[in-house]
Amino acid sequence: MHFSSKTKKERFHQKVYESIEKELNNIDVEIGNEYLAWLEKKTKYFNKSLNKAGYITQPDNLSRGDIIWVEFGINIGTELSDFQTKGHYAVAWIIDLGNVVVIPLTSQKPSSSEMTFDLGIIEGLDEKETIHSYLKLDAIRSISKRRIRRLQGKKDGKITLPSSKIEEIKKIIYHSFIL
Repeated sequence: MHFSSKTKKERFHQKVYESIEKELNNIDVEIGNEYLAWLEKKTKYFNKSLNKAGYITQPDNLSRGDIIWVEFGINIGTELSDFQTKGHYAVAWIIDLGNVVVIPLTSQKPSSSEMTFDLGIIEGLDEKETIHSYLKLDAIRSISKRRIRRLQGKKDGKITLPSSKIEEIKKIIYHSFIL
């Protein structure tokens, strides 16, 4: 009989590493490194979640209409992805226990999307205050609070939209999903 000196866990890890290496073999090194950095971060989040570890510093008193920074991760195809961006602004919409329903924002004017809406210039989001923000209803999703980061240099780590913008978003959601 031949017994491997590696444990079951070590054999599993080796199999995973070999599989990832095979898949990344024909990918540009910088792209592969960004993916592996994301995978490492996601693995740390997963481990902290399993071990019930605390959250990192998040915006204070999060509520509907707050603009926050969200790490969505690297996703597939045309899904919203942090590939080469490190995250996106998003509007917090529903806060529930450890999750938040967010609506991502983009500064990219949509070419033909029926689910992307111009919110105009959001005060405090852009230093020059010349860039329009577009609401991406096609990417609305529930996220763990662990994905949220404080906005640097902003009171309470977030930007709070005026009630008129929140009402505008309510109407957009109603007309897009209800009617």
